[in-house]
Amino acid sequence: MTLPPGPRTPALWQTVRFVRDPDGYARHLRSTYGDLVPFHALLGKGVAIFESDLAREIFAAPPDTFQVMPLISAIFGSTAVIAVGGAQHRKLRKLLNPRFHGAQIKGFLAAMQRAIRAHLDRLADTASRRDTIAMSDVAQALALDVIIETVFGAGDLDRERARVVLLGMVQAFSPAILGGTTFHKPWFPPWRRSVRAREIFDRWVAEVVAQRRTRGAERTGDDVLGVLLAARYEDGGPMDDAEISDQLFTLLLAGHETSAIAMTWSVYHLLRAPDVLARLRKEIDALGPDPSPESLTRLPYLGAVVSETLRIEPIVTDVIRVLREPFTLGDRWTLPAGRAVVVMLISILRDPRVFPEPERFRPERFLEKKFGPAEFLPFGGGARRCLGAAFAEAELALAVAEIASRWDVELADARPERSVRRNLTMGPENGVRVRVRGRRGAS
Repeated sequence: MTLPPGPRTPALWQTVRFVRDPDGYARHLRSTYGDLVPFHALLGKGVAIFESDLAREIFAAPPDTFQVMPLISAIFGSTAVIAVGGAQHRKLRKLLNPRFHGAQIKGFLAAMQRAIRAHLDRLADTASRRDTIAMSDVAQALALDVIIETVFGAGDLDRERARVVLLGMVQAFSPAILGGTTFHKPWFPPWRRSVRAREIFDRWVAEVVAQRRTRGAERTGDDVLGVLLAARYEDGGPMDDAEISDQLFTLLLAGHETSAIAMTWSVYHLLRAPDVLARLRKEIDALGPDPSPESLTRLPYLGAVVSETLRIEPIVTDVIRVLREPFTLGDRWTLPAGRAVVVMLISILRDPRVFPEPERFRPERFLEKKFGPAEFLPFGGGARRCLGAAFAEAELALAVAEIASRWDVELADARPERSVRRNLTMGPENGVRVRVRGRRGAS
């Protein structure tokens, strides 16, 4: 069947509109054209999907149906799990999946909680001065501390140097390089800065890896780097240095900004919904004065608050797949090979057909109903669902629990926050300005 009509504006204009305001442009496309919309952007021709049943078909398709976009490899590295396909992707996922789920994640919880508490203790000085601060700044620094502690922290790590290298990599990344590989050239300043920062990162990782390997195979450490160093493929071979660096870079770039923004949005919505905050505090308080990280991550309402934050403020707006072969979608349309399929997460997560009152922050919805993987999909879906999803949800739960149960915070600006483009992600335009009144319960 012939594809329905879509916008006829130039590819550059469609790309700019989507990069700058994905939510607004998605709402326009959906209201104008429907649940499947052809488009033409700098990455090529494609279709945008706005409906969960169509998204389910994409995520259920065999992984070899799709090829990896050159843009992903250019940004994350040629051996990153996010940038490889086919047999190489299956091999890497089989190696890494167990190391980012279950017991392995539980092993990271104490380090997460330690880093979160140590960082938030600094809020006492802010409270004494009654300063107005951007919650996004607090969350960015906190998320970096969590990465340093859980990913690189075992052993004699020079944490200050780690902070400089990692922050330099994050700050050098620009949304200007996301529109396609056309501008991935030395003459383009954003790309040049990104390449330079990645070179510094790779050299630093090589040094840290070399230091770890001098300890011997049995003493590589119990952080994420140690897990990667100890991992073995089915043939007994280890990951090489380039693979390790690419996976760590992906964790940094995809995990730091997303975690920080989710923390910021959680605080924003909790402070605007005092009944939700009160219920959450009651649930946490019932665990006693010093709950373990494991007990916190099992709390149902805290988990619902985390899920509702990720739903109402999706950090990543879309998932892109490029067809390796023709694909029939919805028993109606046959898409040719080479066509991009963009699942609009931001639209599905705010679809009133799936989530009634989608603009309302209402965690209870996740206690009342279990949503399908193509309905609640902040981490994507299918064989390429975000590898670090469980890690990110645990980190967010512990951070939200620490802030909600131990600190009294108030919004310093009553005006609603607007979500705007940051790097790979969307985030609050003004960073959520707050005042820290002090430790909760303190006189």
